Order: sequence, then C-alpha cells, then structure tokens
Amino acid sequence: MDDFNIDDFDIESDLKINKYKLDEECLTHSSTYNRYAEMATKSKTELTKAKDKLSLITAQRNIAIREEIAKSGSKVTEKMIESYLETDKEVLKAKKELREVEEVNATFNAMLDSFDHRKSELDNLVKLYCAGYYSVVGKKETSTETTEKDIRKNLNKKAKKGKE
Repeated sequence: MDDFNIDDFDIESDLKINKYKLDEECLTHSSTYNRYAEMATKSKTELTKAKDKLSLITAQRNIAIREEIAKSGSKVTEKMIESYLETDKEVLKAKKELREVEEVNATFNAMLDSFDHRKSELDNLVKLYCAGYYSVVGKKETSTETTEKDIRKNLNKKAKKGKE
C-alpha cells in the first residue's frame, strides 16, 4: 500500500459541512466521495494481495518446516507444524502486514459510510434552507457571523414558543 497513505486525507475536514455554503458543499461532495471510493477500491485490492501473500508464505514455510523436521529424523505431526508456523518470523510479518491493510481498508469503508451520512445531512440542510428555516426576517445577511447570530436568535425564539 505504498501508493497511498491514509494520512494524506483530511478526513475531519472532508466531512464538515458549512451550512452557509450549501451550494459549494453539494457541488464538491461527489468528487470528495469519489476520492475515498477510489482508495477503498485500492485498499480492497491490497487486502486481497496481503491475504494471498500470507497464504503463499504460510505454504512455503510449511514445506520448509516439514523438510527440516524430516531431515532431523523426527516424526512430523500437524500440531508440530502449526506450532512452528505460529512462531515463524516470515509468517508473523505477513500477518502483521495483513492486519495493517485490513485497518486501512476498514477506515476507507467507514469513510464511505460517513459520506453517505454526509449526503443525507446535506439533503436535510438544503430542505431546511428551502423551507426558510435559516431565513432572517427584515435583515440583510452581511456576514456569516451576523447570520449565525440571527439564526441562533430565531431558533431560540422558536424554542421558547414551543415551551409555552
């Protein structure tokens, strides 16, 4: 998995939504999702390769261990072979690599799920916007800060009315 690194992605930033720029968020969502989907596909391929490598190394070491035991004149048992394989450095290294690839693959798959949730959140925010949920009556929006303050004020008024 040398051709990509999970650290090259700003996961937290990619998932954030600026509700004051929903048009931009909607326009960039699919391309950002696609970056993660491509990496999930590559990591799945790498996962298959790592599994194949572990199987190959295990088989090669199995043969080598059997030959070593046979040369010593000892009786070869399956339990003995399993024990040797469990402690074999090459097998352990391949298992470690497999776990690392599994972790990266799981992370990219989780990100795809998160982006599905982000899409739903964008849909809901756009619906709220279209319904006037974020509108400020009688004032022009001059800045994000003012808009946020006015929205909070309106939300608080609505919450107070709901309690009455």
